Amino acid sequence: MNLKTIKNNIDKILKKESYKNNITRRDIEFCLLESIQRSKSFLLAHDDYTLTHKEQNKFDYFIYKLSQGTPLAYVLGNQCFYKYKYFVNKNVLIPRSETEILIPKILDYGDRIYKKKKKLTLIDLGAGSGCIGLSIAKERENWKIILSEKYTGAAKILIKNYNNFNLNNCYIVLSNWLKAFDDNIADIIVSNPPYISHNSACVENSVKNFEPMNALYSKDMGFHDIKKIILESKKVLNKDGLLFLENGYNQSNRVINTLRENSYEDINTILDYNNICRFTLSRNAKNG
Repeated sequence: MNLKTIKNNIDKILKKESYKNNITRRDIEFCLLESIQRSKSFLLAHDDYTLTHKEQNKFDYFIYKLSQGTPLAYVLGNQCFYKYKYFVNKNVLIPRSETEILIPKILDYGDRIYKKKKKLTLIDLGAGSGCIGLSIAKERENWKIILSEKYTGAAKILIKNYNNFNLNNCYIVLSNWLKAFDDNIADIIVSNPPYISHNSACVENSVKNFEPMNALYSKDMGFHDIKKIILESKKVLNKDGLLFLENGYNQSNRVINTLRENSYEDINTILDYNNICRFTLSRNAKNG
């Protein structure tokens, strides 16, 4: 089948009852590009290109997986984040575009620290695919980046992405949050921990049915792991070190109060694209 025929069939695919709620035109185009390993410009300019048997089978398989509700990133096995592409599978959370908001913030604050100290150590805690830490490592090759992950399934994807980037300033540590770390070693800790309550009714089916539960849900109304990170970071952060946390849409006040109770200062919230207090930045004013 050639590209022109496939393009003409997209509307038919979208109208099929079993596909209606799961597939968009954009999804199909991404599947097609991944199947033929060509650029968007090639897709637009070469209607006469005929897919090989292998390419057609791959495309058909992608569409089938989408029809089952599988998120596009898991179907393709990759997801773009910031400026880079990351391998993903069901063992890691799919990187979200809103989390990209953190990257320039961290780079800006980190540059100020590096200018003073001529060195900087950052820990990406619960790194998953490594999208946060590896993106920062690519942007700042003179910083020391530690990618920390607890789960072996996620760590395998983390290692795969680490190897793909071929960086000399990154290190991978297997640790249950900060248990494996010495005191006073980090200038910045960043984490997108699990923060959804187990009884939340706001989780989309494509998320709760496919993404790893250990990266989504946390005890104590979703606050258990956030609190644990706040407490453990006290010792691992240097004095005046910075903690960047992603949190749930309704957790900002509780995060701020817990930070204050534990001698964090200069607490600021950062809004996501929907103007929700999605991230919290704070300074470790006193070592634990």
